[in-house]
Amino acid sequence: MKTFAKQYLLPAVILFLSSCSNDAVYKNIRQLSYGTSFGECIGFCTHQVALKTNKATFTCYSYYPTQQTLTSTDSIKGSAVDSIYSLDTTAFFNLPETIGCPDCADGGAEWLEVELTNGTKHKVTFEYQHEPASLKNQILKLREVLHKNECK
Repeated sequence: MKTFAKQYLLPAVILFLSSCSNDAVYKNIRQLSYGTSFGECIGFCTHQVALKTNKATFTCYSYYPTQQTLTSTDSIKGSAVDSIYSLDTTAFFNLPETIGCPDCADGGAEWLEVELTNGTKHKVTFEYQHEPASLKNQILKLREVLHKNECK
């Protein structure tokens, strides 16, 4: 019996545990998008990042037609991505679409949108720097990811 456990059972357990990493974390999220916007600004007023597994697409928009939209992509990995995708999707989908008064008096707005593998989407918009407590960890990581790729 000891030989069976060492030869078959232990490798099976190790294989199972190692396969649970990113696949388990990303299990039902197809895309996660985060952004900030300010209604009265000059330059790039809207910044967003769309995450699909380990690929990030950054986009910066201006309200002025003469200023070209900037887009870039990058790969992101590690614990930051894992913590972003650890979002409790059931709790997220129960949040209201608007929290507070986003961008009132040009205070800015932030938003998070989650698209599940079944195509269901939900977007929550809230006042800039006033994220819901249930999203705090993910929003802090998303701010880091977004600000590492500022529009130039």
